[in-house]
Amino acid sequence: MNLIKDFQEQTVEILDFQTTYLVVQLNNVSSRFDFKNKKEAFLKYKTKGTFRYYTHHPLLINHNESSHEVFINSKPEDAETFIADLRTSFHEITKGWRNFEDYIESKSEIFDSVFNKNIRKGSGKILTVPSSLLAETERICQKHHIKMTTFGGNKITQNELIMIDHQFVIAEQFVPSSM
Repeated sequence: MNLIKDFQEQTVEILDFQTTYLVVQLNNVSSRFDFKNKKEAFLKYKTKGTFRYYTHHPLLINHNESSHEVFINSKPEDAETFIADLRTSFHEITKGWRNFEDYIESKSEIFDSVFNKNIRKGSGKILTVPSSLLAETERICQKHHIKMTTFGGNKITQNELIMIDHQFVIAEQFVPSSM
């Protein structure tokens, strides 16, 4: 059996995938990786691409860090600038792999209007963010003179990421298995 690190930066072909495994071919040899406790996946196409394995990546922060609920207790002088600052900083930290809207509880129009209403009135829950985005949220709230309260833990877990070009799987572990 091959180790997952043997595939790093190699061009592989995706031969098959299901909800619990991925089969790739490298140098005419097929290898299967079973997903232990899969967290998230975006596999759509059987294609060739560069295989990358990560234990640290912006996609992993949602799964490796604790979530924190963010409530504000005062309103910004300029709500649009405050939201734009949050959006820009989140984009920089996640390197564009996550959308700002991913951290608003629901992407529905109803919740989006509640999000905007809570910011404009300066009261209520606005976000649920992982720890690395919490520090940035605190910085931006200070910049805009907004008081905030958070609830959440400090649990760190370790998940892994396999990417083949822009397709990916996040799981606790990828286990090589026999074909």
